[in-house]
Amino acid sequence: MTQRGALSSCRKHRGFIAGWPAYGVALIVAASAVYSFAPRTYPPAPATVVHANDLLVTQIAHHGSRWLSAGEQGHILVAQSEQGPWHDAKVEPQRGSNFNDVLFVSDTVALAVGHESWIVRSEDGGETWKEVMFDAERSEPLLALAGPYDGTLFAIGGFGQYLTSTDEGKTWQRATHEALGDRHLNDMTRLGDGNLLIAGERGLLALSCDNGATWTALPEIYAGSFFGALALKDNGLLVYGMRGNAFVTHDRHTWVQAAVPGKISLFGGTVDDDGSIVLVGENETVLRSTDGGKTFAIALAGERNRLIAVLPAEGDGWLVAGESGVGLRKPGGKS
Repeated sequence: MTQRGALSSCRKHRGFIAGWPAYGVALIVAASAVYSFAPRTYPPAPATVVHANDLLVTQIAHHGSRWLSAGEQGHILVAQSEQGPWHDAKVEPQRGSNFNDVLFVSDTVALAVGHESWIVRSEDGGETWKEVMFDAERSEPLLALAGPYDGTLFAIGGFGQYLTSTDEGKTWQRATHEALGDRHLNDMTRLGDGNLLIAGERGLLALSCDNGATWTALPEIYAGSFFGALALKDNGLLVYGMRGNAFVTHDRHTWVQAAVPGKISLFGGTVDDDGSIVLVGENETVLRSTDGGKTFAIALAGERNRLIAVLPAEGDGWLVAGESGVGLRKPGGKS
């Protein structure tokens, strides 16, 4: 072999050696592509586990053996027992906005409302939900559901939002009422005489004697916001709200301020089967009254988190919801 031929062969050999990393990378990429698109089976995904104490839960509802809780980021949880376990319901479409209230309308129909005027509806007891209304351009939240009262459902909320439905929540109609103005409407209840009452911000208490067609503002008894109202026996009414302020009346003219320990804001309430009144609020506090709402005593107190909703539980205790999720509480400690 001539010197020139030997040099050419050497250069070819060195060129191949110098280029092998590129060839290797090309082979790896080709093999990866084949692997990526090759059919193969995967093990089944583990069931989704919802930790009910890791969510902000703003409201709970109970009907028969069904329990619902609703809260942050569009979560609605379902359980067959107050003790759980809780699993995530299917909400379509999932907007990710917070829910503020949930309500059973019948054995199978339920509703939930939240921010951006979001309303969803279920026809299977809360397992699956379909959107009825959503308005991303309106920042006003819907804060509470009430009814059905004589066939009418109500959804109320921020800046005087007031909606009604007469077809179990399939369609809704907006209305405005001068007596309600643009204040936040936080709760509605039906009194023993059939009249309706709305409690809201800046001391708003409004009464309707015609099932919500018209409203009349009651004289102010407190300048701060009311977060809830409870209908009591003997046509009684309890309203509660900021800084431990709670008032009870039996005629809507004469009000007695309840004796409440501390100045904690109160966000939720219920009436136990024995007639005692239970309120919940800041610092995971549960208050109880056995004298018709005149005085309250601390039944439970806990951490800094807020409790927002409460329902009676079987036996001696309550199902509560708030910043620590949803769970049972019993006198003397947490369950």
